[in-house]
Amino acid sequence: VGAVTKQTLFPPLMPAGRPFRVSNASRSSRKGIVASSLQELISKTLDAFLISGIVILVLEEDGTVVDTEEFFQSLDDNTHFMVLEKGQKWTQ
Repeated sequence: VGAVTKQTLFPPLMPAGRPFRVSNASRSSRKGIVASSLQELISKTLDAFLISGIVILVLEEDGTVVDTEEFFQSLDDNTHFMVLEKGQKWTQ
């Protein structure tokens, strides 16, 4: 009896990316970013705004920190975020 090898023809499906808006702390620049996870959104935000180092993502409307995947996944498409670098604070 020969050995049977199972091949996967298609890679596992990744969650579909969702659209978000991210602005800098001064709101002078805003970018549209598609991401399927919080880590992906942070990574793409760092690239889009040419930032290196530690950042915090907050909801632009009220400054709520988005720091867990569960909270991120509960947010609607097109949610507006603000990226804060070290020493920056959310302001209205």
